Amino acid sequence: MQPKLGEPNFALDLAAMPHLTARTAPRPAARLAAGRSALSRGAAIVLAVVGGCALAVVYLQVGAAFDGLIAQSGPTGRQYLTMAGGVIVAALTSWAIPLLAGRDQPRGEHHERARLVRHIFALGAAERTRERTGRIVSTATDGVERAAAYRSTFLAPTLGSMALPVAVLVIVGVQLDWVSAAVLAIALPAIPITLGAFNAIFRKVSMAYRANSRAASAQFLDAIQGLGTLRLIGASRQMGRRLALAAEDVRRHVMRLLAGNQLVLLIVDSLFSLAFVAAAAVLALAQYRAGVLSAGQGLALVLMSSLLLDPLDRVGQFFYVAMGGLASIREINAFLAQPPVIQDPAGDPASPEAAGAPGALLEFDDVDFAYTADVPVLRGLSFTVRPGERVGLVGPSGIGKTTVADLAQGMLRPDAGTIRLAGRDAAHMPLAWQRAQIAVVAQHTYLFTGTLRSNLQLAAPAATDSAIWEALAAADLAEFVQSLPDGLETMVGERGLALSGGQAQRLAIARAFLKDAPILILDEPTAHVDLASERAILAALDRLSADRAVLAISHRPATIASATRLISLHDGAAQVLPPPQAGRP
Repeated sequence: MQPKLGEPNFALDLAAMPHLTARTAPRPAARLAAGRSALSRGAAIVLAVVGGCALAVVYLQVGAAFDGLIAQSGPTGRQYLTMAGGVIVAALTSWAIPLLAGRDQPRGEHHERARLVRHIFALGAAERTRERTGRIVSTATDGVERAAAYRSTFLAPTLGSMALPVAVLVIVGVQLDWVSAAVLAIALPAIPITLGAFNAIFRKVSMAYRANSRAASAQFLDAIQGLGTLRLIGASRQMGRRLALAAEDVRRHVMRLLAGNQLVLLIVDSLFSLAFVAAAAVLALAQYRAGVLSAGQGLALVLMSSLLLDPLDRVGQFFYVAMGGLASIREINAFLAQPPVIQDPAGDPASPEAAGAPGALLEFDDVDFAYTADVPVLRGLSFTVRPGERVGLVGPSGIGKTTVADLAQGMLRPDAGTIRLAGRDAAHMPLAWQRAQIAVVAQHTYLFTGTLRSNLQLAAPAATDSAIWEALAAADLAEFVQSLPDGLETMVGERGLALSGGQAQRLAIARAFLKDAPILILDEPTAHVDLASERAILAALDRLSADRAVLAISHRPATIASATRLISLHDGAAQVLPPPQAGRP
């Protein structure tokens, strides 16, 4: 295969995909899902109000029927029908609200996880050094579920129940007595004030629970991923004790949250519900004695006063869901608020620059870089790699060789100087374009759980079987794959553990063949393989390097033996060394 200069060829680096960058708007499917969720929540609010009003009508008819009994005329058929209709409407709304919530919650989870995944890819590799994987997994699983449950099962019905007291008071004023409605309205501000007080009191408890839950998830994931190491060094029991302590800490915080839930229920049931209904009864009795209300209307007033407490009743019933959901939403928003280190530039892409080195595919021009201001890593680094050249980059560990590779791929940005790809300033080009120009074979090959085919097609989703077999043959892996019973459908296991280190590296080389990028970066590709595997890998790399601009980073002489030039990093700058002798040891 011949490299195709400048063509978008989205491949191995998933962060290069345009729908995963920070500046990309949500896709139409995501917007549609968000719109459906908004409609479901709006419908839930309307249904909550309709159901409450239906009960208010039932209570009015109960009062009228009670007056009929007192007058010894008894309830009328119309009253029976109205009560039955109101009960049916209230029952249907009570059935429909959880149904809508059940359908809305999966959509909400999908939408929220899509946002998180896009942001994770936008944050890039630098995020891995700031946040433990287990914490991110906890946020994207348990945190998203709790946030979606809060929005679906608590928020929309609660907003509906907040509107219900206003509707009930209007019904009381029109059908019974405006004075009674005005007196009851005095208590309405107590509802949002109480809700806000509950939220403020238990906010720290819910946040502490989520923080401890995320920390425990991170510890469990670390233990599972490092299980082999723990067994080899005999630290399994020690880690088990740590995990037990973490689980106990989570249990204590859950119990605190549940205790808060029970306290809210006690306050709502005893202080508000009983006191409010008792006050409504006193009001009804006073208005009855004043001749404003009949006995039946007084009964209806007392019954309808219970509907005014619906918001607090709902908070008491779903307090645990609400507090956990709010804490999860804050957690998700805090994660999404992290600005990506690298973002696509604003404006139109840059055109090729005449100031660049003629014919250079990869050029570093007076580049400075530092992770911290007081410790410079690169200072005035300049070099070029042209098509067909194989430049070896050497130097002691920690000198900045992998940093050079990360800068070339757009994982980092230089503090000063210019990095050019095919004559274009990388800082002015989309990240997807920049990463499409480069294929990487690193010292650690990450293989995803799945088949050989699925791992190869990450580099070229539309690759045909003939192209895949051609890439495998070039990577000296075709014969091995053909010997497998399932061929390309062979499962590689988690992280590719079903393959040897050498086989995994050659699979990475096959992916690089499929990506067909004009620039190739080799970052210690033979660091963890035996000599036999090294020879096979180097032979495959020779075939891959043909006609490409190659930057080879290695400590092993065999990897850079065929380099046309050698560059040594010293104090952050480049020193040109004589090319190595032909041949390999």
